[in-house]
Amino acid sequence: MNRRRTPTSQQGRQPIRLATPFPSWQTVRQWPAHFRRIILATTADKNAWYLIVEMFWSAVLGGVATFNATFALRLGAQNSHIGLLSSLPALLAVAISIPAGRFISHRSRRKGWVLWSLFVHRLGYVIVAAVPWLPEGLANRGGVLVYLLVTMSASATFFGVGWNSLLADVVPERRRATVFATRNIVAVCITSVVTLLSGLWLERILFPANYQVLYGLGFLASLVSLYFLTRMQVPDSPVVAVDSGTGRGLHERWRRLRSSIGAERAFMRITVNTLLFGLPAWTVGPLYILYYVRDLGASDSWIGLQATVANVAAIAGYALGQRLISRWGEARMLKWTAPGAGLYPLLAGLFGSLTPLLVFLGIDGLIVPSINLSHFSTLLRSCPDDRRPLFIGFYTTVMNAGAFLAPLLGVALAERIGPMPVLIVCGILRILMGLTFTLWPVEVPDAAS
Repeated sequence: MNRRRTPTSQQGRQPIRLATPFPSWQTVRQWPAHFRRIILATTADKNAWYLIVEMFWSAVLGGVATFNATFALRLGAQNSHIGLLSSLPALLAVAISIPAGRFISHRSRRKGWVLWSLFVHRLGYVIVAAVPWLPEGLANRGGVLVYLLVTMSASATFFGVGWNSLLADVVPERRRATVFATRNIVAVCITSVVTLLSGLWLERILFPANYQVLYGLGFLASLVSLYFLTRMQVPDSPVVAVDSGTGRGLHERWRRLRSSIGAERAFMRITVNTLLFGLPAWTVGPLYILYYVRDLGASDSWIGLQATVANVAAIAGYALGQRLISRWGEARMLKWTAPGAGLYPLLAGLFGSLTPLLVFLGIDGLIVPSINLSHFSTLLRSCPDDRRPLFIGFYTTVMNAGAFLAPLLGVALAERIGPMPVLIVCGILRILMGLTFTLWPVEVPDAAS
């Protein structure tokens, strides 16, 4: 395969393309010297660098947040609270996503709005750390924690809608697979270390101070992440004109939105396919932590270990996935790998023991990254450039409508028949629903092939 020549700087030196996760061995040996004279020749290089570095710090908070549901259980949360922790954020997203998409679509300078919403979300973790100080008889502190996390998800939803469209503006299409893969590799590397160390920390330090210190450190790391995001140079985005006259009515706006989205066949297809594909996963989502802790007696250190195993496997999964996508294209990889996402819930339900689950998590970590990379890039290309935030808002609304109802159903079924049968049935359904990407393929130009 022909390699494009990398532009040189004015001093004649080659810039290091930090977006690529696969440097040669000769380059690796020269890294100590290179990193003393890093040259970021273009705005795209700088943005890619900031996106990768900020993920290092963001992943620290992500690793800490792995213990949200466990923290709630330790504070006395009930099974129904864990179900609500999965479903209520989705309900808020249903209400917020489309208005957020419209709001962002009408602004050419979106970076400030997106980053402030992220800061508000992360600030909530300071309050999370203070929940154990509530008087014990005042309320169920585990329930309070769940409702606080749900409230924080409102700003996270606004950020998600704006962030997904912002990424398309700052990362050129030809480099998205590489940049996204690199970000994910960095994320899983750091998260795996953080979750492992956090699990050991939680086992050895007195509760609840162990969790409070952990959340405090996670928040401080997230501030460093925000700093690097503020350094990105984001171009002005195309603005969708505000409707006038009768177009301002809610009913008329909804009619026009449906008409506009319905005309985009590829977008409608990926939306329907993803909804069917996601329903079994959302159903079993809240059952995992209940299954681990209540049924199998998992400790905090095991919770950290399983997250580490999953993340280490995902490192290899993202590296392998990016290579395979470059060779075979995103469309083929999505068709071939989507059914494999159902293997973990199926195997977890069939083998009711903690040790085999670590092996199954490793297998899942090798498969899912290829799905994520190929699916996200396909979703972005299925949206019109000038209306991407609005389309992302609609997509998020549809997905979260399913993500709201499915966890409630999963918890209700688990309380009646136990989590293992639910895991088995949903694993089989997820395998079958993964075939929708083969039966009804999403027809968009494949940038990776």
